[in-house]
Amino acid sequence: MNPICRSQVLLVGTGPMACAAAEDVRRSGRAQVVGALSIAGEPVHRSLGVPVLGPVEGLLDHLQSLPIGKVIVAEDVVRHRDALQAALATCEELGVAFAIPSHPFRLVRSTHADIQIGSDGFLHFQSSLQRPVQQRLKRALDLVASALGLAALSPLLLVIAAAIKLTSAGPVLFRQVRVGRFGAPFVMYKFRSMGVDAERQLVGLRERNEQGGPVFKIRHDPRVTAVGRLLRRFSLDELPQLLNVLIGDMSLVGPRPPLPREVTQYEPWQRRRLSVRPGLTCIWQVQGRNDIGFREWMYLDMLYVDEWSFVGDLRLLLRTIPAVATGRGAS
Repeated sequence: MNPICRSQVLLVGTGPMACAAAEDVRRSGRAQVVGALSIAGEPVHRSLGVPVLGPVEGLLDHLQSLPIGKVIVAEDVVRHRDALQAALATCEELGVAFAIPSHPFRLVRSTHADIQIGSDGFLHFQSSLQRPVQQRLKRALDLVASALGLAALSPLLLVIAAAIKLTSAGPVLFRQVRVGRFGAPFVMYKFRSMGVDAERQLVGLRERNEQGGPVFKIRHDPRVTAVGRLLRRFSLDELPQLLNVLIGDMSLVGPRPPLPREVTQYEPWQRRRLSVRPGLTCIWQVQGRNDIGFREWMYLDMLYVDEWSFVGDLRLLLRTIPAVATGRGAS
C-alpha cells in the first residue's frame, strides 16, 4: 500500500485506556496515532505519549483537517455518554471508522467467545463496506490492469505527448494536488489539456461556472487547447492516472479525487466519499458526468460507498467503455 494511505488514528480520551489503545496501535505497526482529544473532567495520563489536540467537541474540525482513518473512543462510555454519542455521530456522518470499548477491562489471555469480536477490548465499526477478500481482488485488478494498460497504450501515450508538445508551449504532463482516501493529499497526473496560464485565467471565469457547489466546470472553457479539447472529449487526458492507480494513490473505480479547495467547502456528509480510495471512473462518469449537478453527483458517490462490491466495480468498468467512446457528458 502507498505510504500516504497508511491509516492515521485519533484517540478520544486521555486516561489509562487511551494509553493502552495507543500502545496497541504502535505495536501493530499498521497505523499511526496522531493525537488524542480530551474529555471534560478527565486528567491526562502521564504515559499517554501522544499530543492532546484539544477537547472532544473539536472532533469535526480535526477530521476535516487531518487524514484520519479511524477514531478510537477510549473512555468510559457510560459516564461520558452524551459527549461520546455526539463524537460517534460525527464519525458516521463523515464516514470515518471508529472503535468503542467492548468492556471496561483489559484481558491478558482471555478473549471474547467469538475471537473476531472484542479481542482487543474494542468493537470496531465502519460506514463503508470492507469485504477483505473483495478488497484484495480490487487491488489485484488495479495492479494488473494499470501495468498492462500503461504497457499496451505506450505508443498512444507517446503520440499524445508529441501532439501536446508540438502544438502548445509548456510541459506534457499536468501535475495537480488532489485529495485521496481519508483526506490525504497526493499528486495526480494528467495530460496537459490547457494553456500554461490556466490557473491565472480561472479567476476571471468563475462567474461563468455551470456546475453547482464548489466545483468549477464550463462546457466551452477558453483555456482548453485544440488538442486538449480532443483529449477531453474521449477522456484521453486521464490516461496518465494509470500511474496513480499502479502506485496506490487511486483505483480504477471510485469517486473522482477532488481539489483541496473543493473539500474545504464540502458539507460534513459529503466528506464520506473520502472514506474510499478515489478512482478513474464511478457512477457519476457513466451516468452523464457534466450533465449531472453537484449535489446529485455527491449522492451517486455515497451510493457507491454504501453498496460497493467487486462485481459492481466490474460492471462500472464495462459501462465506462461506451460512455468514454461516445464522449457522453464530457466537456
